[in-house]
Amino acid sequence: MSIPPVIIVGMHRSGTTMITKMLENLGLFVGDKKEINHEALFFWNINNWIFELTLSRADLPHNFQYLSPQARAVIVQDLKYFIQSPKKKLFLGSKHNHFESLQDIDFPWGWKDPKNSFTVDLWKDIFPQARILHIYRNPIDSIQSFMKRDFELKNRYRLNWKKKLKRYFLISKNYHQNFRLFSLEEGYNLWEEYVSKCLTIDQEFEHVLHIKYEDFLDNPDKYLREITEFCQLTISDKLIQQEIQSVQNDRKYAFLKHSEYVDVYNRIKDKPLMKKLHYDNIS
Repeated sequence: MSIPPVIIVGMHRSGTTMITKMLENLGLFVGDKKEINHEALFFWNINNWIFELTLSRADLPHNFQYLSPQARAVIVQDLKYFIQSPKKKLFLGSKHNHFESLQDIDFPWGWKDPKNSFTVDLWKDIFPQARILHIYRNPIDSIQSFMKRDFELKNRYRLNWKKKLKRYFLISKNYHQNFRLFSLEEGYNLWEEYVSKCLTIDQEFEHVLHIKYEDFLDNPDKYLREITEFCQLTISDKLIQQEIQSVQNDRKYAFLKHSEYVDVYNRIKDKPLMKKLHYDNIS
């Protein structure tokens, strides 16, 4: 009997990597080949392809909403092809590659990718019974971390040999990227796009679990048990205790240590989504 996947969604730098690694240690198969942020390369590549088709990017996901019904139907057919094509070995590895299709997997499995927050609308046609795990974090910590990783680290406005080569051949891809992350205020708008979209997933799927990152840090034992039960994993107390040893509670509202971030927080804290998620009274 096949088991539907757990699709992990949420804004970048919201704790999804930490929780995905824990779930993998506890028995959730999340792919044989993964990239640096623990995202299964099979799904990561496909989600990137979908974003490129819709002229979307990680920092500009809203173009995805303009996908026409005709284009959607074609992409869904492509997804049906991918999950049973030779490409599936990138996800299954040699050990599990006997499955003719990813729809046949008969053990707990899933994958993590922030882009799932939007592409899940397409994956629903492939895995209608999927379980959706949404992790969300306060926008200041999430965006500040995303800016440091992507805007600052990847851009590094220096003309090295790779950029000279790209300049010569007029190759623009990854020359500079994620311009939208130039400020925390604009980063908040991006966070709002991701989180608002994830909060609508309840309307499309039967099984959805929303986890607040800060709540998880406060009580990792309680929430990891809730998450493993949601993922249909049978776990011993000993294994749970082993995993939560690595949880760092000081990551909760880390932005409060920096006055400039607190100033930004005070300017956005009364926005409707901040109030809805109870982020309007952090002290």
